[in-house]
Parts: sequence; C-alpha cells; structure tokens
Amino acid sequence: MKAAAIAGLVLAPLLGGCGFDVMYADWKVNRLCKVDGGVTVFAQEALPEYLRRENGEIDLRALARTTDRDPIYLVSTDTTIEPRDPTILRFEYRMMRKRDGAVLGKYVMYLRPNQNTGIPLMHRNAYFCPSAKAVGTLATAVFGKPNE
Repeated sequence: MKAAAIAGLVLAPLLGGCGFDVMYADWKVNRLCKVDGGVTVFAQEALPEYLRRENGEIDLRALARTTDRDPIYLVSTDTTIEPRDPTILRFEYRMMRKRDGAVLGKYVMYLRPNQNTGIPLMHRNAYFCPSAKAVGTLATAVFGKPNE
C-alpha cells in the first residue's frame, strides 16, 4: 500500500504534463479566435510619410512606437481570459486616426503562453491564433500593400 502511494506521488507530476489541459486550452483559443480573431478594417487610409521607409515599405517599428499625439497611432489592450494554468490571453490592437478619433482597423489575437512543466522534453510552445504578426497584418490591411 505504501509502495502504491509513493509511486502515485512520483508519477503524478509526470502524468500531469501529458498535455490534456494544454490541448483543451488550444481548443479554446481556436474557438475564441473563430468568434472575433483576426483583422477587421473599418476604413482604409493612405500610408503617411512618417510611417514610410526609404524603400516604400511600412515602417512597423515606427508604427509600434506611435502615441496618441501622432496623426495615426496604435492602441493595444490585453485581457486575461483564463487566469489558471494554462493561461489564455486576448490581445487587441486598434489603429486610430487622431483628427476624428475613428478606429481604422483592429486586430484580435488569442494566446496560450509557453508551458514549462519543469521536466525536460515536456515543454510546450506558445500557441497563437490567428498569428503573432498583429501590427504588420493590421497595417497592411489598413494602408494596403506597399508600392501599389
């Protein structure tokens, strides 16, 4: 009886990392993503010069550093959907136009962060839906493809 209890204590942490909780969290991320994930464009805008690189491409670093003092700027919010491990987070990026306060577009992404059980080879990479390229996807959708 003692041997079974000791074996249970030893195996419990190992079996806890089997990943059913992570698979369920990934399923929830996919389900949430189908509801409102991805890009939504409300108005298209010409690419402003201060966001244009020398080669005509969108300067994503400059866009990421914009503030509400700029003519076009980004606002980001994050919300914890599932606080218990594995955590699920919702990120929303909105591109705003200062002159009238209009939302030009938004990008919603869901994330289950990396899972580390402390056991080698049981590490789970983060899971995003739809993708982690939020700023670039949103900028291309609102401004159009560069050089067009």
